[in-house]
Amino acid sequence: MVHYQQNLQKIMRSLLPVRKSALTASECELLAHLYLQPEQNTPVLLSQGSGMKKEAVSRCLKALYEKSCIRKQRQTTDERSYQLSITETGLVELKKGYESILQPFYDLWRSSGEDFEAFMHYADKLAAHIEKGQENTRDYEVL
Repeated sequence: MVHYQQNLQKIMRSLLPVRKSALTASECELLAHLYLQPEQNTPVLLSQGSGMKKEAVSRCLKALYEKSCIRKQRQTTDERSYQLSITETGLVELKKGYESILQPFYDLWRSSGEDFEAFMHYADKLAAHIEKGQENTRDYEVL
């Protein structure tokens, strides 16, 4: 298991983007959620959709608001809640951020072809398993 963990770490490090964007990867992820699913536009829905903790979502949203990437609009039915929308600045930054984030994926895909596609297929399956809430997982002894 240690060997697998080390190899996954090596892969993840190789996929880290060269910083060319004003946004972090988490901020890009939340903006992408707002762009792709504009109806999921509250902090709670973003937390649920992204799998990020509410505290992390709050920090990212604060930063996105300060960078003029999102707009907040109070809900008329609940003063504590607000709806979020992406701004033109947010769209521009999202494009730059994803170009930076995706470049290492494209580079690895081009260099490894079918192996990369097979890896991503199994990564999709593992992510689906995680999203199910891990109800079928067992506790395994570490080392």
